[in-house]
Amino acid sequence: MSTLKERKEDFVTGLNGGPITEINAVTSIALVTYISWNLVKNSALMQSERSNLKHMIDFSLNWVPLLLSITIYANDPYLLNILILLPCMAAFIYGKFTSSSRPSNRIHKEKTLVSEQFRLEKKPYITAYRGGMLILTAIAILAVDFPIFPRRFAKVETWGTSLMDLGVGSFVFSNGIISSRALLRNSCLKDKPNFVKNVFNALKSGGTLLFLGLMRLFFVKNLEYQEHVTEYGVHWNFFITLALLPPVLTLIEPITKLIPRCLIAISISCIYEWLLLKDDQTLSFLILADRNGFFRANREGILSFLGYCSIFLWGQNTGFYLLGNKPTLNNLYKPSTQDLVIGSKKKPSTWDYWTSVTPLTGLCIWSAIFLITSQLVFQYHPYNVSRRFANLPYTLWIVTYNLLFLTGYCITDKIFDNSHKNYKVAESLESINSNGLFLFLLANISTGLVNMSVVTIDASPMVSLLLLLAYCSFIAIVSVFLYKRKIFIKL
Repeated sequence: MSTLKERKEDFVTGLNGGPITEINAVTSIALVTYISWNLVKNSALMQSERSNLKHMIDFSLNWVPLLLSITIYANDPYLLNILILLPCMAAFIYGKFTSSSRPSNRIHKEKTLVSEQFRLEKKPYITAYRGGMLILTAIAILAVDFPIFPRRFAKVETWGTSLMDLGVGSFVFSNGIISSRALLRNSCLKDKPNFVKNVFNALKSGGTLLFLGLMRLFFVKNLEYQEHVTEYGVHWNFFITLALLPPVLTLIEPITKLIPRCLIAISISCIYEWLLLKDDQTLSFLILADRNGFFRANREGILSFLGYCSIFLWGQNTGFYLLGNKPTLNNLYKPSTQDLVIGSKKKPSTWDYWTSVTPLTGLCIWSAIFLITSQLVFQYHPYNVSRRFANLPYTLWIVTYNLLFLTGYCITDKIFDNSHKNYKVAESLESINSNGLFLFLLANISTGLVNMSVVTIDASPMVSLLLLLAYCSFIAIVSVFLYKRKIFIKL
């Protein structure tokens, strides 16, 4: 008779995932809730002085729909989208008709002057995009242990796509966007940090995550907690991957002075893909080899790290044209704080003109390139997407998805006139962004405690939903508490 640990491991093993179109439909809930929040943000209920009511509406709009989308509404996400959107549209229209007629105070939009100094701005749609991704990730890491969570959404064994496979890649991509802020900030400095200092800072940043990864390994091995060896390997885990990304990519920093990060990312993906495809022995080794020795035992984590490096670099490349207050010279592919027109007598070249872009233009250009490229690769590549090895199709899928959804968030801000000067984002999204990595760690610890306290795989749908709601409430309350107290925990 199988032990509980073996049953739990079997529950998440040997899965094949589901279609990308379904994953897009399910995750579109995050974008729909952002649109819905923009519809009701100025309503009487949201302007109420009763903070508890505002927090309940916020939680009901930004947490609950995401939970429902991957549980009881997993088979009908479009219906859930309609159920969320229609009441908010009705509230928006009702508010427009019932509000007293006021003189229109149109905000005069000043034209961006060439002389305006470059600065980093906090963009509402980036906060919303990353907040929705963090919330969905936090929910999924516990929900996957319950039968109410469809097995096609759990991580696939080797080939295929799933919601959770998308989650880990998107987490790395979004971290790349955030890290580009430091690169842009450093490029503004007259006395730029030297290479040794950058490496030291990266090691310091990664050291905390590495410690967390080793602690997770210790507890998993000593508490008889279920583990999925083919996910990253015997000793490797996602925290170790996150820990190694900053120091390893800092080592290539000198190369980026000569070669743009996007070309480095392409080179990494292509060389790695060539190694995977040059003969059948490589894939046979990766899938079938025994676990003797450190490399063999952790081959998934070690080799997939190359794919995650590429995804992280694409995230950084995206941040170069998203985070600034104006288009800068060649920001489509490099960290730039330089004006497009350097001097009145020097006319920008066609190349400089087309590669110095606003956020929406940059997103549209790269989205089109990745959409076309990914479709061609999916059509002619001999193998499917593999999160286990983070191969080229996986990298293309992750980057394409995130660029397209970021475009949707950016367009939403354009429609509702959201900007750095008119910054207003749901508190739940703002708060989870403020302590993203800490709350991700807290979600992992909470998941472990729930699994050790409850036989999750035998829970009924009602019990599962109630436990998941309690878990979501706990993470949301902690995130808002830390944010209101201005406690920001950097890992």
